[in-house]
Amino acid sequence: MKIAKLSVYRPIAMSMVIIFMLIIGAVSMRSMTVDLFPELTFPVVAVTTTYNGAGPEEIENLVSSPLENAMSTIPNVESVTSISTTGGSLVLVSFAWGTNMDFASLDMRERIDSVRDFLPPGANMPRVLRFNPSDLPIVQLAITDPSGEMTKAKQLAEQEIEPQLNSVEGIASISVEGGAENEIRITLNPNAMSSFGISIDQLQQMLAAENLNLPGGSLTDQNQDLPIRITGEFTSIFDIESLPIPTPNGVIQLSQLGEVKETLQPTTQLSYLNGEPAVGMSILKQSGSNTVTVANEIEKKLDEIRKTLPDGVEIKPIFDQSEFIKKSISAVTMNMLLGSLLAAAVLYFFLRNIRSTLIISFSIPISIITTFIFMYFTGQTLNLLTLGGLALGVGLMVDNAIVILENIYRLRQNGYSLKDAAIEGTSEVGSAIIASTLTTVVVFLPIIFVDGLAAQLFKPLALVISFSLLASLFTALIIVPLFSSLLLKVNNKSSKFEERYSGFINWYTGMLEKALRNPKKTVMSIVILLLISLIGIPFIGKEFLPHQDQSFISMNVRLPDGSSLDATYDVMEAVDEELQNITEMDLTFVTVGGSDNFSFSSGTQANRASYNILLTPVTDRNRSDKVIADDIRERLKNIPGVEISISSGESGVSQNPVSLNITGPDLSTLKAMADETVELLEGIEGIREPSSSYTEGNPEIVVDIDRIKASQFGIGSAQVASAVSNATKGVVATRMARDGVELDVRITIEDTYTASIENLERLLINTPTGENIPLQAVASVKRDQGPSQIRRTDRNREITVTADIVNRDLGSIIDDVEKTLKENIYIPSNEYKITIGGQDEQMNDAFFKLGGALALAVVLIYMVMAGQFESYFYPFIIMFSVPLTIIGVITGLLVTSQPLGVGSLIGMLILTGIVVNNAIVFVDYVNLMKKDGKSTWDAILIAGPTRLRPILMTALTTILGLIPLTLGFGEGMEIQQPMAIVILFGLSFATIITLILIPVVYYQFDSYRERRKIRKSEKIEV
Repeated sequence: MKIAKLSVYRPIAMSMVIIFMLIIGAVSMRSMTVDLFPELTFPVVAVTTTYNGAGPEEIENLVSSPLENAMSTIPNVESVTSISTTGGSLVLVSFAWGTNMDFASLDMRERIDSVRDFLPPGANMPRVLRFNPSDLPIVQLAITDPSGEMTKAKQLAEQEIEPQLNSVEGIASISVEGGAENEIRITLNPNAMSSFGISIDQLQQMLAAENLNLPGGSLTDQNQDLPIRITGEFTSIFDIESLPIPTPNGVIQLSQLGEVKETLQPTTQLSYLNGEPAVGMSILKQSGSNTVTVANEIEKKLDEIRKTLPDGVEIKPIFDQSEFIKKSISAVTMNMLLGSLLAAAVLYFFLRNIRSTLIISFSIPISIITTFIFMYFTGQTLNLLTLGGLALGVGLMVDNAIVILENIYRLRQNGYSLKDAAIEGTSEVGSAIIASTLTTVVVFLPIIFVDGLAAQLFKPLALVISFSLLASLFTALIIVPLFSSLLLKVNNKSSKFEERYSGFINWYTGMLEKALRNPKKTVMSIVILLLISLIGIPFIGKEFLPHQDQSFISMNVRLPDGSSLDATYDVMEAVDEELQNITEMDLTFVTVGGSDNFSFSSGTQANRASYNILLTPVTDRNRSDKVIADDIRERLKNIPGVEISISSGESGVSQNPVSLNITGPDLSTLKAMADETVELLEGIEGIREPSSSYTEGNPEIVVDIDRIKASQFGIGSAQVASAVSNATKGVVATRMARDGVELDVRITIEDTYTASIENLERLLINTPTGENIPLQAVASVKRDQGPSQIRRTDRNREITVTADIVNRDLGSIIDDVEKTLKENIYIPSNEYKITIGGQDEQMNDAFFKLGGALALAVVLIYMVMAGQFESYFYPFIIMFSVPLTIIGVITGLLVTSQPLGVGSLIGMLILTGIVVNNAIVFVDYVNLMKKDGKSTWDAILIAGPTRLRPILMTALTTILGLIPLTLGFGEGMEIQQPMAIVILFGLSFATIITLILIPVVYYQFDSYRERRKIRKSEKIEV
């Protein structure tokens, strides 16, 4: 080929090009963003709004329904789900994959503007929020103080640590949780208040009016214009205690009405690190920023901050996503290096020539560097999937180079000069390797037309493998001939290996000749082997994405609604005692009063505790995070009155493993069906923690105001509500500045009135006439059950039942779920439905789309080969190698107990493009021999032994290069492992069978064509 000739005769120019490319590649690699996964865009947008005081049914009718109607008319909307709860509405709009989410968000804002006037007065303006996995924290920290003074720890976190961390480039936001803050609390004596005839409202106004610094104009003194400042701010507790309070009975000091002291603010959230009080910090990065770089900069800044901290105060990392990324990338890199060494060992084993091995070995880093250049200029990031694509491509990178080098080496042994062997050897097989490379690259073309989560994840991997193959083609056609013409040295001395290899060649030639003489037996044997492998299909499980062990477990503990913070803390101590028996646990960070997923009435839930459990690294323990999580479930199942949910390996890109959507018009019927479903799921093997989204709501005290009685005393509902609120939670009257810190000044009443319902009924309310009346005179006080949230999907009410899975594949469990529900659940009418969503829905969607991509890839491969051979006949023969991969794929999945998932399907897609390469090289050489005048029989018997070595070398380099990934060494290898298993086993079986079957098929079809030509010529002569 001309390009090889140019390379051989212009070595200095080509060397300069190579050096320039290496420099550009190194710069590109250092400039690339490092992340866990490729940048993902989810087609889901949320609309949130609040309407204080309204119950779920009011929210559903007045807020959620108008928003649902508006969102449903937007183009490309697939479903609209609303969650209505006390005081707020959340509407989730799901769009079709591939929708431009920027324009979709604009459409939503326009529709919201159009229905704004139909929302009730008092409802806040709805907000539009996008979902993105990058919104999850990349770093979580805990600040501990040995003195146990959490007020200082929180001040330190908010006033010193957070501002300094905010200066780190790439940080989007920082949130602080836990800890405590001081306040000035004025605890009033209700009897004293009554006797002096003063109300909380009056006292609040006095405190706010007295705690002021005001400008008082200016005056001129000694030719100077001086501003006047009137100071009246409180500077100490004494200033508040001694504040004069005018009353109908004369002026008194505030201290006569109650006690004034500095204390801790009422808290609804507590945080602990390994059982010790702590303050938590969660750090989010900006979209598109480098996770590892941001995390490294955070660590550098923390090292600076630690030097300035008070003695004993510590900042400990709870979770650092960059650590998992770095370990995963390190594992992939080590697997690449190990694969490269194994590939080099194969080369040396076959060629027994160190220079030949070095030539091929040099081609690997050059191909990798060239791949990085392609990646950089196409905007790819370094992540688990792109680096996994490089690891998968290491074995493939040398295939082209091996074929060319082996051909050059053979011509040198036949007496060609270095330059002539390099040029002729490249020209002889150049078209074949171009065709084989294109057949592998073209299999990824259908992925461009596939949408969904799987496509977003694996498109970068497909691009990287394509780049690596094109880079390897470049090195094979240019670099290998160049190095061969300069460095190749042929060893013509016979060795034991050559003698043994000659014996192997003779054995293979005999097997090939025997197969050609007995075509029916050969084909039938392979067909029987294929049928036997198909029997194993029912024993292969199914999954969406493999579970990833990130050495991190999250756990949520929930007590009955209405449980106090103290009750939750007591349960936390019991849980902590059990967790001490988990030897693989490194640290635990727990937040008591953990945040609720969807709550508008309050920011936290006192009846919940959320745990972040950091495990020791994967290499330092014998049990996976899934097994440890299940062990924790068993240990905690006997704690009474507690619901515990545990999850591990969460990547933020997939839904719940089991998710059942129960829809219908009547909420009570849906609840009954959901409860029965949960009970049935508990009996299915492998299912853990089935739960329903339906909640009864919190127990509450209802104060029902009698407006007629209230009006007789001259008071209204607002006055009653204010009196009750002030008595139960107090009111912040003003703030006092001290030492650069502002403290709330809170007015409360002695807890006499909040000790029981009976005491609350005796709460005194001031009337306009100055009379104090008990609450029970104008309202009834009773205990009640608060309303639950209402969920709707596409305007139908819905309850979702979710569950986790352990020790079984998703497909088998879903089959059992469908069977169990079909046999046991009674569905009242056609208005009620149970549909399966979650990972099963994602899996089925991915299987359907990737299955179509696989079928299209087969067609594209045939078209590429037809164009290369300028014939429909030879590509048809080569395509017989594709079905043979099924034998290896099924065997590999069964032997490794690996379920069929998205990774496996991507592996099959890659395998389809690889497996035809050997057949292409073989058929191309047979055609070359036939052009030289050989018969089909002789051409096959010459091509088989001649092409055996490059076929075995390319196959073995690919297979051995994949062994590290197949074994799953290191962290983060779970996604690449299924792909490697499919390719390794599929290629192994297909290569062995191809060496026999393709020659037989070629000979039979070619003989049939010859006979047809003879018959046609005889008819013409007649």
